[in-house]
Amino acid sequence: MDSTQVSADGIPAPRQVSSASARPPAAAGSAARWPVGLALLLGLALGAALGAAGGGLWFDDQAGRQHDAERQKLELALDESRAGLAQAHAQADALQGQLMVEEATRKGLEVSLQAAQAELGQVSDKLAFFDQLLPPGPAGSIGIRALDIEQHGPTLQYRVLLMRNGADDKPFKGLMQFVVRGNRQGKAVKMTLQPAQAPAGDVPPGANASEDALQLSFDQFQRAGGFLSLPEGFTPQTVTLNVLEGSAVRVSRTVNLSAAD
Repeated sequence: MDSTQVSADGIPAPRQVSSASARPPAAAGSAARWPVGLALLLGLALGAALGAAGGGLWFDDQAGRQHDAERQKLELALDESRAGLAQAHAQADALQGQLMVEEATRKGLEVSLQAAQAELGQVSDKLAFFDQLLPPGPAGSIGIRALDIEQHGPTLQYRVLLMRNGADDKPFKGLMQFVVRGNRQGKAVKMTLQPAQAPAGDVPPGANASEDALQLSFDQFQRAGGFLSLPEGFTPQTVTLNVLEGSAVRVSRTVNLSAAD
């Protein structure tokens, strides 16, 4: 039912709007303000999201930089470890080379020592053999260990080895005396021979015609050699070597030349 009222003159009276019908314009204002708040909220949310994203990127950048720094440190430590390992290998190679040289030297010394021991054993065996053939006398005694005499025309060549048994405070000093027995013009003759000049091209070491060649001075042993002069027309048969100390004969040995012929 229409609520419009007619006035007394037939003109419709203006419609009165109730309070209820007057509220819609207020609601329309609220509806107009809602998009602005929503936009503000969306802006705040977007700003928070962007801020969060920016903060995350900043943290990621810091973490990346820290990771790079740690990686560089690890690479540096790895390079140092590799350098140390290479140096250790070089030292090990040097020590190995030195060890090989020392091992070769040791083996060479062992071979030399074995050879020297073998030679010493042979010399000891020979010395023991000669000691059995010519046993040494009492301490300080003089021995003629070897004596060889050969005739060369008018001369006799001699070679002798003298030894003294045991040690003494002073060297032995003496003289060699050669006494020959033989025939001369059908008669037996005995005489003492004197040093002679060596035949040309047949000079032994140390040989000379001086009487000093018959002198002796030694501690343990002495080798001597030279030539003795024979009288013209004399045929030697035996030669006796006397080793004198002063006027005393310390030792003597005789060589039979006729038996050698």
